[in-house]
Amino acid sequence: MRGLFSDLQNHKLNYIVNFIVAFLFLVPFLWIVSTSFKKSSDIVKYPPEWIPDNFTFDNYQSIFTLQNGVFLNYFLNSAILTISTVLIVTLVGAFAGYGFSKLNIPFKNIILMLILVTLMIPFHGLLIPLFSIMKGLNLLNTHIALVIIYVTFQLPFAVFMLKNSFDALPNSLREAALIDGYSDIQTFLKIALPLVWPGLATVAIFSAYTTWNDFLIALVFANSNELKTLNVGLTNLAVGQYGTNWGLLSSGSIISFIPIILLFFFLQRYFISGLTSGSVK
Repeated sequence: MRGLFSDLQNHKLNYIVNFIVAFLFLVPFLWIVSTSFKKSSDIVKYPPEWIPDNFTFDNYQSIFTLQNGVFLNYFLNSAILTISTVLIVTLVGAFAGYGFSKLNIPFKNIILMLILVTLMIPFHGLLIPLFSIMKGLNLLNTHIALVIIYVTFQLPFAVFMLKNSFDALPNSLREAALIDGYSDIQTFLKIALPLVWPGLATVAIFSAYTTWNDFLIALVFANSNELKTLNVGLTNLAVGQYGTNWGLLSSGSIISFIPIILLFFFLQRYFISGLTSGSVK
């Protein structure tokens, strides 16, 4: 009886702690939502109001009409870059992960270790060399440059995650497929790949989140207004020489949250199991 009472007390404590942590994380988001529906005069009002008296959609209307609707162009640029990066990272990562896990590749442990070492290299230390390389290749102010950089820095994680996901599959599965006349590529596509959907979902969400929320790479390598991504473009629209339009910045931020929230909503059941199966051997 005492043990049951103790367990109930522990559960209550866990719920309380989780509620407090969730609340602390939600407060900034809820404040942004509130600000996005306020007029400029209400945003700086003191004491601040969580629920504005003058509820308005002007900020959302302005974000889509400002400068001939350039915000939609920024949104489209981010979508193109994110989709392209996710597809390449997931596909190449899956092929590499399967190869490192199931195929007899010479020196594969050494190669895998070298790939993982790249995770320890800070991006900021490579910024200037990367800029010089892209300039020499005439790739500055192109989507190709951004995709190359995103893919390069996201692939090590994808390879590591998917290798561990393929490691969880028994080798007898591949051996049986080969006996039945399947080639390695057929075994990979028809048997192994459908069984590691959680790992693929984890890599896809990580890649999409990282690419969609990037600011520094897009700022440095895409200066053209036609190629600016959502984060850089929104900053240019809302932050000016004489101040910041907090209503515009908040409404644009809320819109930018939606794709990632929807992605996680549809893939969350795979994401949780993917983190577990891809993180431990």
